Amino acid sequence: MGEDEIFIKVRNVSKEFNGKPALKNVSLDIKELEPLGLLGKSGSGKSVLLRMLRGTEEYAPDSGEIIYRVAICPSCSWISGPSKVGTPCNKCGAEYELKEVNFWKDKRMRKLLKGAIAIMLQRSFALYSDESVVWNVLEALDRAGYPKSKRMKRVYELLDAVKMLHRVNFPDTRDLSGGEKQRMVLARQLALEPILLLADEPTGTLDHETARVVHRALIDSTRGGTTLLVTSHWPYVIRELTEKTAWLDNGELVSYGDTEQVVSDFEKEVGEIERGEFKKFGEPKIRVENLKKYYYSASRGVVKAVDDVSFVVYENEIFGIVGHSGAGKTSLMRIVSHLDPGTGGGAWVRSGDRWIEASKADVDTFIGPGGEIMGGTTDWRAHFVGVLHQEYSLIPGLTVWENLTHGIGLDMPEELAQMKVRFMLKGVGFSDEEIDEVLPKTHLELSVGERQRILIAQVLMKEPEIAVLDEPTGTMDPVTKKYVAETILKARENLGITFVIVTHDLDFAKKVCDRIAYMNSGKITKIEDLRA
Repeated sequence: MGEDEIFIKVRNVSKEFNGKPALKNVSLDIKELEPLGLLGKSGSGKSVLLRMLRGTEEYAPDSGEIIYRVAICPSCSWISGPSKVGTPCNKCGAEYELKEVNFWKDKRMRKLLKGAIAIMLQRSFALYSDESVVWNVLEALDRAGYPKSKRMKRVYELLDAVKMLHRVNFPDTRDLSGGEKQRMVLARQLALEPILLLADEPTGTLDHETARVVHRALIDSTRGGTTLLVTSHWPYVIRELTEKTAWLDNGELVSYGDTEQVVSDFEKEVGEIERGEFKKFGEPKIRVENLKKYYYSASRGVVKAVDDVSFVVYENEIFGIVGHSGAGKTSLMRIVSHLDPGTGGGAWVRSGDRWIEASKADVDTFIGPGGEIMGGTTDWRAHFVGVLHQEYSLIPGLTVWENLTHGIGLDMPEELAQMKVRFMLKGVGFSDEEIDEVLPKTHLELSVGERQRILIAQVLMKEPEIAVLDEPTGTMDPVTKKYVAETILKARENLGITFVIVTHDLDFAKKVCDRIAYMNSGKITKIEDLRA
């Protein structure tokens, strides 16, 4: 790579948090307009490097340098990419000059550069949810100082770039799908005319079909003059979005080169999830018959979230429900878990010899499918069905130890609790050393992958008869995903738990589930049997 092509030089950068290395002597060159991927498992240092490039104060390097080579206007200080050196400034017409900026040493230039760097964070939809689609883009243009007379034209250009013109008249962004919200975030960031767009797991929680729409929007909308840098746990995301990839592990640069080669090497090291031997199913454990969940939305009219669905889940089965965003998976899960009532048909779960109607609104008693009277509706769900919600979090202010013990009402001698906590955390992939590190931490001190694994351990701590996991691998790297798959298979074998896994991750479902129900537009289109 010639010197003229280099946009950012990262030189021997190191960073520690609380005495633990997050980055160790990382060096790489980033070429202008060449999409770069940062690949690695949770805690590898990807997001640390991303925020260091963004200029987030608490991520200042302990040693090493980051050098930005940019074109800067000597008249109005407008910043562009280095390829614009010698051309007229976008804003005032003066000729751009080359400037090399030592990013963390030059405070004035760092402030200027931060205004030219945009960032998309994982699981963060930075939108004004009560405002319209158009207003959200106009507000970003206003902050960027875009000429008022040209703003509406620019709004349409940006919505077209991110494939959102079909929502141009949408009155608020609250009812947009996850993929549409992510594209709106992208439109707002592009309104700032960034020279660098940092995307941290931009599609980690989206199904593959929706993610590919967002990927296409990212690729098309950054061609004009924005360099794209993407972090992801998902190899297919890195493959689709980038040309070069840096593979990080434990804060060190493992390799840096063409995306296909680096990603292939990463996948070989991770290995495949191995299915255990099939365990014979017991009697039916969940019965869903002609279940419906209809509701009215001001922007969408009558929504048939669950539309005449029927299926059976057997004791000791791992049953998957798969579909794209908005297919009805979470609505179905919430009814089966007795969190929301249905509006037609029914869903029942079996405890011992009793069948309990989960789809009915919570009352003092309810009638089972055989006409028998059931009671204790709240108590049975709390101790019988364990649920991992997609947007669930650990209890704020409590440590991991507290979240896994008295925070969930666990009542046992401390010595036994210690053994059980360590057993469950090992099951979701923590080593003894890592367990000692995470137990005293609160949720704010954990990575996204660490929080997700601890949440799964929290569900399993109570040893429920049925565990319903909604998007258990949404933001997990392949290594962590293997741990989780093995945990689910072992929990079925050792604890006799029946699992319902709601996910858009079809690859994971096919490696773990015995059967998969495919959902689309509120209906189950087919049930696939994966047993050998």
